[in-house]
Amino acid sequence: MIRLIVLIIAISMAAGCATPKYGNLMAAKNTPYGLNAKLVDDAVTKLEALYPPASTQFNIGQPILPNDNFGQELISTLRNHGYAVQEFSKKQPVDIQTGTSLRYIIDPYQELYRIKLLVGAYTLTRAYIEQDDSIVPAGSWARLEN
Repeated sequence: MIRLIVLIIAISMAAGCATPKYGNLMAAKNTPYGLNAKLVDDAVTKLEALYPPASTQFNIGQPILPNDNFGQELISTLRNHGYAVQEFSKKQPVDIQTGTSLRYIIDPYQELYRIKLLVGAYTLTRAYIEQDDSIVPAGSWARLEN
């Protein structure tokens, strides 16, 4: 009986680790000045190169928390650039939505800051580094098929 309980606990812990966590994982931390603005500008520029405004609808696939300045600024900037944006709602089932799903992860990675945009069947990712009191890209965008 004890082995069964330990097995169930181990499986649920492993499932929790395997579940991706979306959002701005640095929202509660002190981040360099201008980080969110730089990430949003770069993200929207990249999205514009791949998905034309005025004919693309993005469905945000995660709740935007009140302390998530990146998420709030991303939605506002996408709309200002001509995109239709459907914000996350638990009430609307994903299977009846039209458009392209969009989720993101912003997190620190060693000495870098990393952004991952999960757009439909693709993942766009880029790293940034703090340099001379500003944020600069540490490389180019990578685009992977999920």
